[in-house]
Amino acid sequence: MQRTITALLVVLLFLGTLTSCRQNNAEARKETIIAAVSADFDHLNPLLIQLSMSREACALIYPSLVKPSYDIEKGTITFLPSAAERWEFSADGRTATFHLQPGAVWEDGEKLTAEDFKYSYTLYANPATASTRQHYLEDLLLNADGSPDIARSVETPNDSTLVLRFRRPLSPAIILDHFNDLMPVAEHVFRKYSPDEIRSRAAEIPIVGAGPYRVLKWARQEKLVLESSPSSTLPHPAVTRQLIFLVVPEYTTRLAMLRSGQVDAMLSAGGINPKDVPDLSTMAKDVVIRPVKDRYFDSIVWLNIDGEVWRRQHLVKPNPLFGDKMVRRALTLAIDRQSIIDGFMGPEHAEIVNTSLSPAYRQITDTSLDPYAYDPGKASELLTAAGWTPGPDGILRKAGRRFTFELAAPVGNPRRNYAATIIQQNLRQIGIDCRLRFDESLIFLKNQNEFRYEAALSGLAAETLPFQLIIWGSDFEKRTFNSSAFQNQRLDAVIEALSGPQQPALELALWKEYQQILHRDQPRTFLYYYDELEGFSSRVENADVNLIATLWNAYDWKLR
Repeated sequence: MQRTITALLVVLLFLGTLTSCRQNNAEARKETIIAAVSADFDHLNPLLIQLSMSREACALIYPSLVKPSYDIEKGTITFLPSAAERWEFSADGRTATFHLQPGAVWEDGEKLTAEDFKYSYTLYANPATASTRQHYLEDLLLNADGSPDIARSVETPNDSTLVLRFRRPLSPAIILDHFNDLMPVAEHVFRKYSPDEIRSRAAEIPIVGAGPYRVLKWARQEKLVLESSPSSTLPHPAVTRQLIFLVVPEYTTRLAMLRSGQVDAMLSAGGINPKDVPDLSTMAKDVVIRPVKDRYFDSIVWLNIDGEVWRRQHLVKPNPLFGDKMVRRALTLAIDRQSIIDGFMGPEHAEIVNTSLSPAYRQITDTSLDPYAYDPGKASELLTAAGWTPGPDGILRKAGRRFTFELAAPVGNPRRNYAATIIQQNLRQIGIDCRLRFDESLIFLKNQNEFRYEAALSGLAAETLPFQLIIWGSDFEKRTFNSSAFQNQRLDAVIEALSGPQQPALELALWKEYQQILHRDQPRTFLYYYDELEGFSSRVENADVNLIATLWNAYDWKLR
C-alpha cells in the first residue's frame, strides 16, 4: 500500500510539473512524447531483458544486426538492413556473413565494430551472465562440453565483417531472427565487469547504446526518459527530442491521462479495454486507437514439475496437481474462454487458440484439432479417470490431497484480472479450489522464473515463427520462456528440424506436429490471442504499431 501511495504521489508531482511546463513553454512540449505504461522495465541491458516492452525499449537504444518488418497482406516477415547493411548465407546453411555499416558509433563516440558483437556473444553464452537468450547460441560450433565455441564460431576479419559458423544447417529466417535478438553491448564498457557481476551490478553498469535514442534518466518504478541520440545512424537520430515512459500501474488512471491529454500514448498491459473504445470515440475525439493484432496471447501456465523439489534438490518430479496431461486437458475444457472474450474484449478482438501459434500464420494452422470447447462435464470425466473424486467439502481429492492451488497474475492488467475471476468460478464448479494472487510485474516474473507458482496467468508476445521454436525445450533451465517446465523429447526433435532448411511439404508437416503435441499435452491452457488496442493522441504522427512491435518505428514518431 505504501508503495502504491508513493507511486501515485510521484505521478501527481510529475503531472503537476508537466502542466506547469506546458503552460510556461508549450513549444518544449511539442518536442516530448509521453507514453503511460503499467509497469517498469525489468532491465535496459539486452543481456538480461525478459519483458517484451523492455526488449522494445532496448531496440531503440542498442544496435541490432537487422530490422524485422511484417507484411500484413502476405502475412510474412522480412528483414531490412540495420547495423548490417547487407549479408549472405552459404549454400550449406552453415555460414552467415554480415557486412556492418562502417560509420556506426556508440553514443560515447567509440566505433561500433564486429568485435562488439563477438564479445557480446561471449557474454550471452556465459552461464554466469544468466542471459534469457543464452540458448540462441547453441547452434554455433560447440566445445567438447557442449557450450558454444565463440572463438571458432565467430570470426571478425575486420571491423565491418562478422562471420558466423554453425554446427548444423540453419534456415536464413532462424539466423536473422535469433541473432537480431542478440543485441550487442559496448565491449569497452562491459570489459570492466566480470560476467558473474553483470546481473548483480546491473544498476551500476552505464547504459551506452548506438540506437536512435539514448537514456537521459531512469527513475525505477517512476519513469524512463529517452532523448534523441545525435550521433546515431541506426537508422538516424530520433525525430522527437524526448520520449518519456511514465509508469502508471492503475488502468483507470492511465486512461484518464490519455483522455485529458496529459499523456500522448497508452501502451502495453493489454492496451485499452475494448469496452472503453465507444466512450473514447464520442468523448475523446483526439484519441486514436491503433490495434496490434495476432501478436499477444494469454495462457494459464501449469507448472508441470514440483517447484519446491526442483529448487531444493534440482530434481524433476511431476507436479502433484499439474504433472498429468489428462488433468491439464480437463482444466482447459473446464474454462469458458469464450465467456472471457465476450465479457471483456468482444469476439471481434480475440480468438481462442489451443497452442502458442499465432492466428496470423493460418497457412500452417492445423484446423483438424479438437477445439476443446467449454465442457465442464467432460472435464469432470477426465478428472475422475485421473483419480480425482469429490471430498466431503465438494473439493476434489486424490490420495488424501485436495485439489487446491493459487493462481498468480500481475497487477495493473484489467483483462487478466477479469479472466482470473472467470477461471476461479469455472474451476469451483467442477470441485477445484482456485485462489487468486496478484503481484507487481517484476515480482511476478521473478517468481515464475524460479518456479514458485503452481499456476500463473501469463502472456507472451509471440510474433515470429522462429520465436515459437524457443518458447519450448526440455532443458527448461536454458529456455526461460518455458515457464511451465514442460518436457517432451519429440517436440525437441521437431523444433530442431524446423530450425534448419526443409522442403515445404516436410516443413508444413513438422509445424502441424508441433501443434499436435502442444494441443495434446496442454503444458499451458492457451486462452486466446487478442488485439492489444494502443491509444494515441491524434497529435502523434507516423506511429506504426504492428505484429513485430508497438515501438517498431518510435524513432519516427512526432507531435504535430
